[in-house]
Amino acid sequence: MTTIDSLSEVAPTARAADIRELPIPPYRGTTLPEIDYDAHPAYGRMLQKPTLAERLQALKVFVRTFAFVTIRRIVDYENMPLLSKEAGFSGLNASTALRYITMYTRIRASRILGSLTGARRPAIPANPTLLNQIKSDGIVCLTLTPDELDQIRTATKPAFDKLDERRVHLPPEKRKFDDNVYWCTRSADQNAFAIVDGIFKRYGIAEAASAYLGRPVGVKHVNAQINDQDLAFWRRVFPDTQLADPWASYLHVDATYGMLKCAIYVHDIGPDGGPFCYIRGSQNAKVGWFEGMVRRTNDFSGFSGRKPEARKKFMALPAFLRKKADFGGDLPDDSPEVPRLREGHFSATSNYGNCILFDGNGIHRGGMVNKGERRCLFIVLAEI
Repeated sequence: MTTIDSLSEVAPTARAADIRELPIPPYRGTTLPEIDYDAHPAYGRMLQKPTLAERLQALKVFVRTFAFVTIRRIVDYENMPLLSKEAGFSGLNASTALRYITMYTRIRASRILGSLTGARRPAIPANPTLLNQIKSDGIVCLTLTPDELDQIRTATKPAFDKLDERRVHLPPEKRKFDDNVYWCTRSADQNAFAIVDGIFKRYGIAEAASAYLGRPVGVKHVNAQINDQDLAFWRRVFPDTQLADPWASYLHVDATYGMLKCAIYVHDIGPDGGPFCYIRGSQNAKVGWFEGMVRRTNDFSGFSGRKPEARKKFMALPAFLRKKADFGGDLPDDSPEVPRLREGHFSATSNYGNCILFDGNGIHRGGMVNKGERRCLFIVLAEI
């Protein structure tokens, strides 16, 4: 794992430690882990075989969701503005639909014109070390200066204050994922974006992301996130059973495309503080177009859940469609896939850095807090 120390205000030079010096080998798998659900103790060995009606219903939901995910992919949804996160969005109606269609048409036309004229091209990074490390490892750890962290804390304090106010009124058992995240917007949180933009330009992060993704990119989202020891979403994986939680719990790949992400720790995070974790080099595992769409479809449809009803619907699918983006909780500890995951598993605690750049197509997890709480910023780098 490469640790890149604070970069110069003028030129992004770096003092880097080669990952080969660390006892963390790259992922030896060439594909994502395969799971035999028919033989799984919480699936095929526990659940009754689905009826024909249940199979047809599950397939109907899958096909409908697959179409939805395909449309998202075609329109490059992840690289379009999210109106729901910006001021002025009044819900899904004819007005907002027309607004989005108009915006989409304008952006796509501009990008096509830019591609034809050569104006829409990826950046050439001034810091090739950063680009090479994200290509080989899928993750790079950088160290921001104390002054830069202070700037980030000050700029994002309003976001964390609003998040604290929201969470205090919700008991832990009723909190959902979005209850622990505050989406900053450029219209309402200009200072937060300005600080992050400045630091990313200084370090060459935006340039490296652009070169990696093959398109011009910038900071699209800045999200404040809080996880604490009471939010044990990775425990009791199968709540209706006595099965022990597997080591691989919450290991997953993202259900998004065409972006890089960055986690910034606003305080020190140790092994029990929910550090971001990554299977080094797993972003290079071969995942075909159809397989990737199947995994994302099951996540979007809710079939990747692990309560009994979700598992029943998942098992009603044909075997070749039983794949998940969020697969870690289904991997038994005695699976032959687990040793390969364990040996490449890197826990990015604060001693490696406080700014973690990663490719979400690699296998990862985070926020699994055993003691106290974790406060992080999650930044999305995409075409804007």
